[in-house]
Amino acid sequence: MGQDSFLQLCRQQYGVSHEQIFLSALSFSEKYLGQVKRLAGDSFFEHNIRVAEILADSKVSPEVVIAGLLHGVTKHALEKEIEDAFGKEILLLLKGVEEIKLVKSKNPQLEAEALRRILLTTFRDVRVIFVKLATKLDNLRTIQVLIPADQRRIAEEVLEVYAPLANRLGLEKIKNPLEDLALQILNPEKYVEITQFLEQSKEQREALVVEVIALVKQIATAGEVEVLKIKGRSKHIYSIYKKMTNRNVPLREQYDLSAIRVLVPEVKDCYTLLGLLHEKFEQVEGRLKDYIATPKPNFYRSLHTALKLPTGKFVEIQIRTPEMDEFAEEGLAAHWRYKGLKSDQFFEKKIAWLKGVLDLQKEGNQEFLEMAKVDVFGDNIYCYTPKGAVKELPKSGTILDFAFLVHEEVGNHAVGGRVNGKFVSLKHELFSGDVVEILTNKSQRPRRDWLKVVKSTSARQKIRKSLREHEKLPALHFKQLKPITTEEQGILAEAPDFAQAVCVLAKCCYPLPGEEIAGLATKRRIISVHRTDCRAALKEEERWIKVEWKNGFNQKIQFYVTADERSGLLADLLNTIANTGFEVKEAKAKMVSPTLAQCSFLVVPRDLEHLKELVRRIQKVRGLKKIFFE
Repeated sequence: MGQDSFLQLCRQQYGVSHEQIFLSALSFSEKYLGQVKRLAGDSFFEHNIRVAEILADSKVSPEVVIAGLLHGVTKHALEKEIEDAFGKEILLLLKGVEEIKLVKSKNPQLEAEALRRILLTTFRDVRVIFVKLATKLDNLRTIQVLIPADQRRIAEEVLEVYAPLANRLGLEKIKNPLEDLALQILNPEKYVEITQFLEQSKEQREALVVEVIALVKQIATAGEVEVLKIKGRSKHIYSIYKKMTNRNVPLREQYDLSAIRVLVPEVKDCYTLLGLLHEKFEQVEGRLKDYIATPKPNFYRSLHTALKLPTGKFVEIQIRTPEMDEFAEEGLAAHWRYKGLKSDQFFEKKIAWLKGVLDLQKEGNQEFLEMAKVDVFGDNIYCYTPKGAVKELPKSGTILDFAFLVHEEVGNHAVGGRVNGKFVSLKHELFSGDVVEILTNKSQRPRRDWLKVVKSTSARQKIRKSLREHEKLPALHFKQLKPITTEEQGILAEAPDFAQAVCVLAKCCYPLPGEEIAGLATKRRIISVHRTDCRAALKEEERWIKVEWKNGFNQKIQFYVTADERSGLLADLLNTIANTGFEVKEAKAKMVSPTLAQCSFLVVPRDLEHLKELVRRIQKVRGLKKIFFE
């Protein structure tokens, strides 16, 4: 891109008010960098224009674009000259960019130092990372001039450090090409295989996109949902490659190579359209993702679902508002454009993940590197407390990691846990969606072998802290208290006098949370829970056992709604559930008669009151016949 086309892009993105400062930056950069050559043969000035173009295309603030144009001039111009021309803020950004050194993968000492430098610089001003990421992307596009060994080293560095940073900052327009270009270097055979397959199937995929867009528009119009924009896109090459390798899904069996993105005016419209689509098409099991109720760590928000069309083909649908879409593509860059540059709560929240890593300064370099890659650059999982609070852990995180995440004292005294209602040990590996309750004993304290059990940095630090406090004390010898393994606990109700028994809701009266209940013992330590006015229960009142509703829940809760069949029923129910503050983990609907429909939902309640409020709201839905839990 030349100077004229770059300025044209800037006028489109920022208007004419910033044109003069962009012209000054171009002139200053050309003066000092126009004759300085890169290995690729072009000048650093030409490189800087391309970097600034990447930044402007990502709609970062004008100051960051200027820093992109000027980066590298600090080696050739006096700091006072730069500050006089562009201000102290630009100078500090340029110095921040220079502070980030290349990661030396073959030297652990330098690698740890480089990671630390990236994190420290970002902590001072995260905008520095925007410039570094854009620079890395342009360098990757001209990497052919380097020897193959250096190309591989840089590509590995991109996948280990820079692409995950772009992902955490929500910069999809930079992350995707970084990953694709790195894959092209590291595994050219797979890259060619995927690109050729995408090219060969292009017409078929484009026809599917056209078909689905027409169907979605038709359904939205019938359901009176305004669609602001609808577009199809191919998934990027690296994401397809990861699915091939991580999930062992052959290329020709991947049915969601394209995704349809639908923009609607408001959050409630997202759920309404989701409900309408689920009524019309068969939902693919386990593919409903509610990132609106539970945003990703980089604050990405959207509804995702996968549907099976009448033709037997599958398609992924993403539903979001324009604000969500803008943040998905631009990430934190959008924040500075609208909010200004001062630190505020929004900013602090969005870089909180970086602050945690800065606590590692006192650890050794090798250990820092190992932990930083887990906490900052690794894949994460998301689990729930019994009250529905979301906790983020490193992949392969254990019960012990979760315990220290809840509270340091909980971790110190943890003896085991219940995952989805079942007793497990401290070493138990957790998976996304697990509901976790920690079991403690006041006699328990951390042991040195716990350091091998935990995966997160913060848990390891807290264990070491406790070990240091106890090192001066005489060794304590005691057996670890192990929870008694019993049958799975009841989901909604419990019997105080029979802790080992499982409580199941009776199907004759289907009691609802909050109603008065009584228990009847059946075989195999199972207690049937009835309403106190249930005819079947009243006949055996002398056998009643005291039961009560649980206040906290160790499992995702499933409930069913039967109602008059009508268009928009599932959408109304989804809106009601979302407005009550629940994340919907699963939603299904089926016809049970020519006039009745039954919908089922999987949710995670905070507590009993939360569940009672949900029941109250659902009972007001038009056409409701029955709501019941199992």
